[in-house]
Amino acid sequence: MLPSPQSPFETRSHFRHGTLDRVTETPAPRKRRVEHSLVLLVPAVLFGLLVTLQWRTQAERSELSVRYNAPLIDAANALQTEQNDLKAQLADLRARLDEIQRNASSQSGAAKELQTRLDELKATAGLTPQSGDGVVVQLDDARNVSVSSRDVDKSICHATDLTDIVNTAWKGGAQAIAVNEERVVNSSSVYCVGSTIMVNGTLMSPPFNIAAIGPQNSLLSAYDDPNQLQDIKQRRDVQGLGFRVTRASAIHVPAYSGALNVRYGQPH
Repeated sequence: MLPSPQSPFETRSHFRHGTLDRVTETPAPRKRRVEHSLVLLVPAVLFGLLVTLQWRTQAERSELSVRYNAPLIDAANALQTEQNDLKAQLADLRARLDEIQRNASSQSGAAKELQTRLDELKATAGLTPQSGDGVVVQLDDARNVSVSSRDVDKSICHATDLTDIVNTAWKGGAQAIAVNEERVVNSSSVYCVGSTIMVNGTLMSPPFNIAAIGPQNSLLSAYDDPNQLQDIKQRRDVQGLGFRVTRASAIHVPAYSGALNVRYGQPH
């Protein structure tokens, strides 16, 4: 009896010596397709399991990292808020002291002379706000520029960049300088803290606006000098670092609100 058309096998037969012999039975095309699908399905399932496992592992690591860093972030924010409050209190106390000194200087001519000299020293030390014409330097990380992994460090702002820009302003005759509204004086500190930069103990992130009050032509000449800021200018042209110097009028530079006492380490 011959197999029915619905059979999953197909039979190949031929006559040999007058008899009908069954030679082979081979899988039907339908079964071959099923086996082929299974061969493709198993690797796909395994790949999906691996991707899911990796995603869950990364998610757990990210969650643990955020959970671990959360107290540190809260502590840093609290310290920054406390520092800002202390600076505000210090500025208020200095303003009250100035008022007392002015009232005292109005009583005698000698006191007036002392007050005038004191005001000059305060201005030199950066303890009084100043306004005037000058230049503004804009410094920023490279934006929308594709750089190689080895050039990433050259496309972002560093504390040394701010220090070089400030020193160039002093060379150009600047009378008062501020970085993002933070007054810079001789005792100011500028250094990196992770991905941010700290100026006078205040954390900052790019972009940076460095305002310098002084003779505009002299300041512009200092920044245009090819011997000045060579590294910054090269990174601007190659890696796309943001760097621009413009004239500005009616610049306001606030008074320095940081600590005045300087502590030095001594070897034992």
